[in-house]
Amino acid sequence: MVKKLVLKINGSIWLKPAIYCLISLLIAILVVYIDMNLEDFIDKHIPTYFVTSVDLAQIILGTISAAIVTMTTITFSTIMVVLTTYTSQFSPRILKGFVTKSSTMRVLGVFLGGFIYSILSLLFMRKAEIDNDVIAATVGVFVAFVCLAFFAYFIQNVATSIQVSNLIKELTIDALKSIEREKDALTKFRNKTVEEELSPPQGYSKVKEITGNSYGYVQLIDYPSLFSYAKEKNFVIEVNQYIGHYVTNKSKLLTIYYNDLDQDLDLKVSDYVTIGDERTSIQDIEFCMIKMVEIALRAISPGINDPNTAIDCIRFLRTPLLEALRNGGRYLVFYDEEDKRRLVKKKESTEQLLYTTFYQISHYGRQDISILLALLDTLIEVAENSSHKIKIEVKTFADYVIKKFDQEVLEELDRKKLTSKLEDLEMILGN
Repeated sequence: MVKKLVLKINGSIWLKPAIYCLISLLIAILVVYIDMNLEDFIDKHIPTYFVTSVDLAQIILGTISAAIVTMTTITFSTIMVVLTTYTSQFSPRILKGFVTKSSTMRVLGVFLGGFIYSILSLLFMRKAEIDNDVIAATVGVFVAFVCLAFFAYFIQNVATSIQVSNLIKELTIDALKSIEREKDALTKFRNKTVEEELSPPQGYSKVKEITGNSYGYVQLIDYPSLFSYAKEKNFVIEVNQYIGHYVTNKSKLLTIYYNDLDQDLDLKVSDYVTIGDERTSIQDIEFCMIKMVEIALRAISPGINDPNTAIDCIRFLRTPLLEALRNGGRYLVFYDEEDKRRLVKKKESTEQLLYTTFYQISHYGRQDISILLALLDTLIEVAENSSHKIKIEVKTFADYVIKKFDQEVLEELDRKKLTSKLEDLEMILGN
């Protein structure tokens, strides 16, 4: 439930701006109330240089509201320029990351809140109702200064976000956070990674397959709740889909093993499996790395031809890939206190992770020796810091990458460099 709430919050563009607007509305109501009803308080506690006449307040608030609308318009225009740049040069999959970024939403919220304050305060600045000096204009000036500071912050943030090196680093951090979230969630339960194919659980006479009630991508799976449900009902539940896979209403999501012939399987799959229109990075480690891969693919495309950016992506992919492979295995099996199997989760194999991460780069970069060498450097790094079994699979995948490369473009020095990388990999495999 918490992760579903996080998913909804992350997907909501207007939540943070709405909060800022509500705060501004309350401030406007408070200031107007003070101006209209607390004349003695203003005279005794507010210095004279912080109060203005109603006429001057109307001029100041009108000017501030117009200025804030202008800054808001510029901000929206800048966001559209950034989104266009992200789409054309990086990847359409990272658009949502910038739009829902807390800094972007905070700036929009401050601007909208500032406009709401100034326009509402201006609405009540009437001589017929207020015959004393007011503080609304002074508060409006402070609001304008805050908006100006956030505008400068936004420009600096855009200039930083549009740099591809910073973008790659942010995506790397996002992938590592996704891996860490999975680790934290799974360490709460007794579990074991299993490499071989699992046999059906013993002692259960009935099997029921649960299909989805909608189509789309598997965004979230609530493993703790599924485990608790299986333990409570004395079931064994197998999760048949990976996070991020596309499913239909006919796809098998869960397999339940049970005994009681008359037992009512009251499991509502939507309470445990969230299906949506697009992939998310909350649990989808593969999707986090795919976004980096797409930046690399766009960089080596003929229209852009920027192999150095692609090489940076390949290098940064080492860290999340290493962490993901350390949690490798074919299945993750959850056990209760009596050491009974309760929940089985399918995991991406080492081969699948390597293939998904690099097969497109190796295909579209098959005529660029710098891309091939960067791929081999990354595979060497992964092999050097992994178990012997993973080293063997990395070597197999390295052979696959080399076979895909166009050998006709290699010169003598290229072959020498390539041979050196292969020798390094063989040396690591021998250790």
